[in-house]
Amino acid sequence: MVRSRKRLPDIHYEVHGEGPDLVMLRGLGRNIKHWLGFDKFAARHFRTISIDARGLGKSTRDMSPLDTIYDLADDVVRVMDAVGIDKSHVLGVSLGGMVSMAMGLKHPARTSSLVIINSSIAGSGHPRLTLPAWLLLLRAVALGPAIYDDLARLLLGPEASVDLRKKVARDWLKIDQSMKVSPALIVKQILAAARFRVRGDLSAIKAPTLVMYGKGDQFVPHANSELIAKLIPRARMVGIEGAGHELTIDRPDEALEEIRKFIKWSEARK
Repeated sequence: MVRSRKRLPDIHYEVHGEGPDLVMLRGLGRNIKHWLGFDKFAARHFRTISIDARGLGKSTRDMSPLDTIYDLADDVVRVMDAVGIDKSHVLGVSLGGMVSMAMGLKHPARTSSLVIINSSIAGSGHPRLTLPAWLLLLRAVALGPAIYDDLARLLLGPEASVDLRKKVARDWLKIDQSMKVSPALIVKQILAAARFRVRGDLSAIKAPTLVMYGKGDQFVPHANSELIAKLIPRARMVGIEGAGHELTIDRPDEALEEIRKFIKWSEARK
């Protein structure tokens, strides 16, 4: 059941379900619809608050080239205020994982725990994207609609079925045709990610943290997840066998089970 929607004039969000509050943040160029139902799936166990980042989906607030990952975290706090939440668990995928880390650093009093999925940090010493990922981003304009087939192959796990890849490619194409993302917005998000240099800061995160990655991620090397888990005190790390960058799509049951176990453990620590 939808509990709340669009109470802010410039940042769109949706609230579903009952249970512990769980903010859900998507990655580069992705809006709420790109969860492809995982937010509703998670709402069987949590009250999910999924957010369209500035410049994406139904959010009307533009993103400036000077905006930072911390500015995106400030938007999360504004949404929490609108919903009436003092603290929430925060889950982020890829660039959304960076926003989750920013929440733990800038807004620790508002953060119950962090779930960081297939993410990275600038200045880590590790490649943040694989070579095929960079090549696909560079070819995106020339590929047109064909990019969705290539994206599905690259972002889903290597064990994903042909049928699943075709379905996901069709769903992404349909979403992006109805909610076009400008190349300029992607560049602004990449700039914000490039400035997110927090290697020396992550030791200050106090919130219980789960770092999750797909063992078959062909987009972001999982050495990045290993480093983040090493830098955040007492962070737990879980690798999902056969899952890709979009592990909530190709391994939704396993992903949600790990998230449930972790949040149940973190709630018991209060």
